[in-house]
Amino acid sequence: MAEHTFYYDGSLCIACRSCQVACKQWNYLPGEKTEFFAKEGGYQNPSDLSPITWTLMKFHEQETQGEVEWLFRRHHCFHCTQAACIEVCPVEPKAMIRHPEFGTVHVDQNLCIGCGACVEACPYGVPHVNYELEKSRKCTGCYDRVANGMLPACAKTCPTKAIRYGDKGELYALAKQRVKELRQAGWPDANVYGPDQLDGLHSIYVLPVKLETYELPAKVEWEYGRLEPIKRKAQEKYAAVLRERGVGLASVAGGGISGALVASGVVAAGLKKLADRKAARAREEAEEQS
Repeated sequence: MAEHTFYYDGSLCIACRSCQVACKQWNYLPGEKTEFFAKEGGYQNPSDLSPITWTLMKFHEQETQGEVEWLFRRHHCFHCTQAACIEVCPVEPKAMIRHPEFGTVHVDQNLCIGCGACVEACPYGVPHVNYELEKSRKCTGCYDRVANGMLPACAKTCPTKAIRYGDKGELYALAKQRVKELRQAGWPDANVYGPDQLDGLHSIYVLPVKLETYELPAKVEWEYGRLEPIKRKAQEKYAAVLRERGVGLASVAGGGISGALVASGVVAAGLKKLADRKAARAREEAEEQS
């Protein structure tokens, strides 16, 4: 199966935030405690991603010839091909993993120890640690939906088709064509963000104006010098967790860490309940479509 990607067209987005709601609904994420004007100069809410908010509509205000203009950008995991979060994850086998078919990146909640290395390494500020659960949390790419022939929740609910999901090559080509159309329609700075960053992102954007407006770095590179200290600190944390649970490195090599980390049964039971609820919802969607 070909690699997949998310596609976002800022020229079509109306910031209805249905993607935010759908993400929370599918993943059973609680609401954030928010306040009006969470971010200075805009109606964005909440102010940032968090362990319980994996998709966020960012609001960007600019003034053009005396007129205030709103520009929007959906913020979630970019599912980088060169994923720093995978590189620094100390757990063996890795807790931060790439889906072998779709190319998207998600956290194995059974294995994650909440060390925070992925938080430090991510150039986009995506993962966040839930310190009560001691787990890193972020967009999963809805791999559980995609594997069952469904669209990710955000793409399914978007009313303007600003968010799409599908074959990486096809959507990269669509993005380039869309930028050409926007430039012809009077948006000279329209551009595609994603193909040139970190060997190609699995979440690409069509943006009507310059990148600076959207708070996106034009050039993102792997910085081994920056990642190595993060890796060392995370490995020390991992070794400490193993000692606390009485797990030796030989057990880890044989896959014993998973059982050790969920020995209490709390995490495993919670994940099973979530999986059961998602399966039930998937059946409901299938019935609605039939």
